[in-house]
Amino acid sequence: MENRPKIIVAKALSHKNGFSVTELLIVVLVIAIVLVAALPQIISSQRLFRFSTIKRETTTYLREARQTAMAERKVITFRYDNSAKRIMIYGGSFGSAGDPNNKTLELAGMGLSQADIVYGRPTGVSTAALGDGTDLTSLTSNQVEVEFEPDGSVLDASDNPEDSALFLYHALHPQDTAFALSVLGSGGRIKVWRYSAGVDSYIE
Repeated sequence: MENRPKIIVAKALSHKNGFSVTELLIVVLVIAIVLVAALPQIISSQRLFRFSTIKRETTTYLREARQTAMAERKVITFRYDNSAKRIMIYGGSFGSAGDPNNKTLELAGMGLSQADIVYGRPTGVSTAALGDGTDLTSLTSNQVEVEFEPDGSVLDASDNPEDSALFLYHALHPQDTAFALSVLGSGGRIKVWRYSAGVDSYIE
């Protein structure tokens, strides 16, 4: 009999400190609403983050192609395939085009579709040449190739320095993501540019 009041008090305290089923449902509902509202922004942020890595990865592949050409004393080709949204390096130890030794990078994936990746400049953006004088390299058979010579330079068919510039942007966020990569043919120097809406220009 002496223990009975204590049990009643304990049960009362437990009920007082807990949550009712209705309260729990309300909390779950509020969390669900917040998640649903934030989900599009989360997905958009992930896509923008993924696209930002394209600039870094493409720059890395360009530099690797040049460095390998100089190290092996052989012509190494960097190729951007716009139809497949793929980067490939071939020549030298990478083998000929299509060889299993080719180094490739798929730009699409991880929440980024091929349609998201657009080659060129966004509509309404200045079409002026970049600060180093290079301009958009036209696609040939929907591709751009940059052939690095053993000394790191890039030459045309007449052995004259050939400049190149690749421009890319995200289809849904054109001006926020637009960037360019330029290659100066004389020495093969690679520069990275990003579009600034404030000055309507690509800045290094």
